Amino acid sequence: MRILQIVTIPVLTCLLLIACRSTENPAAAPPLPGPGQAIADLVKGEVIVHATVQHPEGKPCIDDWGQRPQAFAGCKYGAGGNAKYADFFVFLADVSVEQVHDSLLKLGAKPKVHYTIEEAKKRSGLKVGTKPEDYLQGDPVVISVFWQDGSTWKELPYEEFVEEKVLVEGGEVVKPWTPHFVFHGSGAIHSSGTGCLACPCDCPGGIIADNRYPVYDPKPILRFDWTKAPPVGTQVYVRMRPICSRAE
Repeated sequence: MRILQIVTIPVLTCLLLIACRSTENPAAAPPLPGPGQAIADLVKGEVIVHATVQHPEGKPCIDDWGQRPQAFAGCKYGAGGNAKYADFFVFLADVSVEQVHDSLLKLGAKPKVHYTIEEAKKRSGLKVGTKPEDYLQGDPVVISVFWQDGSTWKELPYEEFVEEKVLVEGGEVVKPWTPHFVFHGSGAIHSSGTGCLACPCDCPGGIIADNRYPVYDPKPILRFDWTKAPPVGTQVYVRMRPICSRAE
């Protein structure tokens, strides 16, 4: 069995978590994870995993407009085996989704509403009778991807790698992708095995989802923007910063 490593950095002082794009040089903030590692930094309030860029040709939303429940960033492993959707991800992390889930829990991030895939299907769709519990819920998460390009470090928010298209008065409008990511944990809690990290709809297969709509439907119309991504084969890092809710 493949042993995956979590590196935890102890909390030395109590700091307020600020969820924003990092302005520091990531190379100057060791340690950065290698393959098979998920680093939970309790001081900075973030989880970082090492990943590789791949081009999932023929999959939805990769080279043309489409809809998909699968994440653009995901893990090779899940539920004790190979992830079901590893060949769907652009940013493929060499860890299990359970390792990332446990790392986010170490930071204090809280899942609040989570479901098995079977239960979620019963709650799918935006209807007159839709209730708050028909949305996956948990602490919000800010996600980014960073990598080294020569001597320069680059970092972009996860949502900047994707375009969204909406229908307005019978016409099509291309807009920025504006997800609302929450840490619901379903994929790890219920052992879905998909490997998804941050799904582009309210899907219970992963551990983070865009919960603008109820579970599964409606799904946004999306297209990955390859002009912003590093070349295939590039080693990158996925950074996840939850905004942890605190009891009064």
